[in-house]
Order: sequence, then structure tokens, then C-alpha cells
Amino acid sequence: MKVYHISTVHPRYDGRIKKECVSLLKAGFNVSFVVADGKRDEWYAGVKIIDAGFPGKGRRKRFLKGTKLVRKVIERDKPDVLHFHDPELLFLARRMAKKYTVIYDAHEDLPKQIMSKPYIRPVFRKIIAFMAGWVEKRTAKKIYGAISVVDEIVERYQKQQPNTILLANYPAINLEEKISFELKTGAIVYAGSVAKIRGAAEMVTAAQQIQIPIHIYGKVEKECELLSNTFAKFYGQIMQEELFNILKNASIGLIILHPVPNYINSSPNKLFEYMAYGMAVIASDFPVWQNIIDTYKCGICVNPLDINEIANAILYLKNNPETAIEMGKNGRKAVIEHFNWEIESRKLVAFYRGGE
Repeated sequence: MKVYHISTVHPRYDGRIKKECVSLLKAGFNVSFVVADGKRDEWYAGVKIIDAGFPGKGRRKRFLKGTKLVRKVIERDKPDVLHFHDPELLFLARRMAKKYTVIYDAHEDLPKQIMSKPYIRPVFRKIIAFMAGWVEKRTAKKIYGAISVVDEIVERYQKQQPNTILLANYPAINLEEKISFELKTGAIVYAGSVAKIRGAAEMVTAAQQIQIPIHIYGKVEKECELLSNTFAKFYGQIMQEELFNILKNASIGLIILHPVPNYINSSPNKLFEYMAYGMAVIASDFPVWQNIIDTYKCGICVNPLDINEIANAILYLKNNPETAIEMGKNGRKAVIEHFNWEIESRKLVAFYRGGE
């Protein structure tokens, strides 16, 4: 069975898509990942990456031309299964469902995501969010099935498409790998998109206030380019393998996203990656996250808008390294026993087998 994962938004090395592709490849499927970035075809982790071409910069070009580019690849290669990863491709997914087995992977809650978009005027957000939800419903009824990362989205989709499963965004780790806690450097790390809505300004200010370095890795949004200072250094986006080596030696991981609708009930991969690499976590005090962190005693939850709370949590863990190590060990144990991709990959393969 020839399977094409398709995205015009996510990067060709996207962690979640890579995990899905590799898992299906190991299960015997012929898997490729179609992107539209103009960087040419290549092989990555055993998966063929097919470049449909560069649509140009800007959301409008990505939506209009990007859709045309990937459609040409589909019509040329005629795969058996189309696995879409972007809301921009929902119209194409519905159209292709007439000829192909189509799966839609909802990485985020689209209506809530729209309500949090700063570039959309507040007066238009509710209307656009409603229309997006309507398109999702219409598409869900026509396709083979849907996948999502959190229960709330799965429950919403199941009303339109019963063949919808939860595929949590847990890390793919070597469960036999040992973490050398005695070699932990005490470093504080944030990994992910560097944006104000993701707590960039609060991290920078907290670092400056307590004069303790925070190492920040990820694509820096324009609004944050001038925030970097002596104690909060931006390193930009790096390869996943390099990042994982950094996390393995770091002691504290920050994930202080703002309390916007799209984040509050999310299941962030980065939280579980920090835990997987034995890091104590400082996270936003959202109920879902707080429940995980309190249950497994793997970190501290803070008000993500309160710089003093963030700073005090950092100081506490820096001044109590034994506690940080114990939290890191607890988080690592929780991932090995519950929150790992090995478990989720079996669900993905079974979902695909049902379409054979």
C-alpha cells in the first residue's frame, strides 16, 4: 500500500509526521511525505520526502498555489492513501476522498486556534472560526477517518466521523537508553517556536531578573527577534538529533505557553520530551498539564503570565538540584511506562490496517 503524508505548512523534518511515517514504514507500508518548500526530494529516516515545489511566501500563496502543487503530485503518482496534516488542505482532502482513502490529522483545535491568531482582527475571529468548524464537519463526513492529539478534538470529530482515534503526541524514544543524571549540567532549556504567545517575553524577563541563563532553541518569530539578552540566548532552529543531545544533558525544561483556547487542553509533545530526557519541568498551570505533573511529581506548574512565579520556580530548582534530579527521574519513569510513542504507533498501524 502506497501512503502519502501531505503538508504545505509543516517542515519536512516535523517530529510528529516523522514518527507516523517511520512507524508505518516499519509496519510494511510504502511511505512518502509530500511537502512544498522548494528544497528538492530527499530521503530522511528511511522515508522519501517529495518536494512539490515552492508556492512562494505568504499564507495566501501557500493556501492557493501550495494546494495546486501537492494536488499535481497526487494526480501524477496516484497513491492509495492520502494522509493530510493541514487545515489549509481540508478542501483538497474532501475532493480527493472521491477517489482515494483519505485521512485527516488534526494537530490542533482549528476553531480555537483561529480565535488565538493575532493577525486576524478580533471582530472577524468568531465568524472565521465558525466557518472553519463547518468545513471540518463537511470534510470529516466524506473521508475514511481522522486522527487527533487530544480527547476534546477526537470527541468533536467522532460526531461526524466515527472512525476517529486519539493518537497522543508522545515522544519516540529508545526505552532501553540510560540517562546519566550525574552528568546533568543544570542547564535550563526552552525548545519550540519562540513567540510571545508561547511565553518568550516572560522567559527573557525572568532570566534577566534572576540573572540565570535560559537557553532557547527554535524558530524565532519576528515579534521576538529583539528580545534576546545576556541571560536568555536565542540559538534558532537546530536539527532534532542535536536538540535531543542537548535535552539529555539539561536539567530543567520550560513550557510556559499563554492561556489561550488552543493551548489550555493541548497535549504538548515538548512536555513529554522534557520528561523523557529526565528534566524537571516548569509548565503552565493548565488543569490537564497540572494533573500530569502533580500525579507523576515531575515538575512545577506556574501562572505563565506571572514573571515572579516563573522566576521563583527556576530559583527553587536551581537551589535544590537533588529535587530537580528526583523530578527528572520521575518524569522519565512516567514516559517509559505510559507516555511513549511505542504504544501510540500500534494504534496508528491498527487504524491503517482497518483500511486495507
